[in-house]
Amino acid sequence: MTFALPTAFRPRDFFRFLIGSAMFAMLAMILVQEFCGAATTWLVIKIARDITEDNISAGHFGWIVVAQTVSYLAGAVSWIFAERAGFGAYSRYMLHFARQNRYQTALLGDTSAREQTEPFLTSETFHVCFELIYTLQFHLRLFFQLLFNSLVLGMEIDAGLPMAFAAAFIILATLQWFLRKPLAEAYLHNQRMTNRMTARTYNAWDNIFSGNRYNFAFWHRDFRQRLTEALAAQIRAILLREGWSAVSGLIALVLVLSTTAWIAIQDVGDTVLLIALAATLPRQIEMTLDMHQLTAGLTDLLAVWTRIKGVCEHLRPLPDAGFIGRIGFGRILLKEGEHERSCTSLADAVQHALAGQSGLITVRGGNGSGKSTLLAALKAQLRGKAYYWPTQDRLAFAFNSGKTLPAATVENEADSDDAEEIRAAEEAAQKKGYSSGERQLQVLREIVANTDYPVYLLDEWDANLDATNRAAAVALVEELAQRARVIEISHRDKH
Repeated sequence: MTFALPTAFRPRDFFRFLIGSAMFAMLAMILVQEFCGAATTWLVIKIARDITEDNISAGHFGWIVVAQTVSYLAGAVSWIFAERAGFGAYSRYMLHFARQNRYQTALLGDTSAREQTEPFLTSETFHVCFELIYTLQFHLRLFFQLLFNSLVLGMEIDAGLPMAFAAAFIILATLQWFLRKPLAEAYLHNQRMTNRMTARTYNAWDNIFSGNRYNFAFWHRDFRQRLTEALAAQIRAILLREGWSAVSGLIALVLVLSTTAWIAIQDVGDTVLLIALAATLPRQIEMTLDMHQLTAGLTDLLAVWTRIKGVCEHLRPLPDAGFIGRIGFGRILLKEGEHERSCTSLADAVQHALAGQSGLITVRGGNGSGKSTLLAALKAQLRGKAYYWPTQDRLAFAFNSGKTLPAATVENEADSDDAEEIRAAEEAAQKKGYSSGERQLQVLREIVANTDYPVYLLDEWDANLDATNRAAAVALVEELAQRARVIEISHRDKH
């Protein structure tokens, strides 16, 4: 059995998971929000000019209320769509992961591969999706806010203002690019020290609760050192971040206010323009802060980009190449009726599995001979022709989840293009009063009633059954064996 090399999946490919109706709706709401914000700036300028002409109208104030209300509502709705986009991205990732790794049952038996990959299925990718969508939402809003307001200031006051903002943006973005490495290194060191501290917190509870003062003293000394190092790394990262924030904010403020002062000096006799300039001064100062946040967002995106690299690297995990080698060929027997034959290779096992259209085959062998590994390898070889029920499963079967699921057949093994099939918010099914043995019997009933495959691979399906339930389960397996090939590892046979 050979393992294919992972298909290249690059960080920029990950952004495709975000693309969907929710993402476009979020972008539309951001445009509405910032367009209304720029309309408010225009109305403020209009009111300032009306004051100079003694022509004040309450209608303009009303329109400001309307524009800001729409802006606030659009902003709130954009966050709703951002959440939907985040959940959609995670669901598409999970669906893509499932498609890429179908039939890779060797992963089930590779502890190293599971430990490296499972965090990207349970937490890391979920958090990355939302950190990415939040970063994009925030900085897209800042970008359009700066763009629309700069255009309003340029058209209504002086073209030099948008040019000043553009110059400030280019300077800050350039500086941010040159500072990205030291900032990223500071953040990374801070994360390492924090992880080192928290890891030491939870992996030594046995020493803490054992009551052994000698062990506790060692733990306490080590934890105190890690705590000190983590605090120092945190302070360093904060100082770098806040120091850069102050410098960049000052650069933007000096450039914009210098332009504003120059415009005021050049148009000293234009009362209408000066009043409009004064009325928009708070907005200009606010925009300089937004510009710093926008350019500083480069660091945030780089941090997310680094985490996305980790997601991509684990999208196609490679199981242990020696997986098949753990099967004790020669020590495993395949028993069908009264006949037994030695299992000499995986190809031999596959050939025997497909030798007939029905019948029950029991895999026999001592502990550690690789019986369960053989079933997992058979599933990897037979792919969609076989239904594989491992010793332990975490699936929410229909009987236990209150849902009616469609019959699973070989024909509908084809990939579905509907990403909504994966629900990021699903909770694990509860037992709802079923014991382990009762659950196994119910699952077996459901498999027999709702699935139709040429081959069934059942791994220790009767491990938790009492005598009564075992008799019912045996009858179900025999019913299954009348229409398909059933290859089982059973507790009925201890050889």
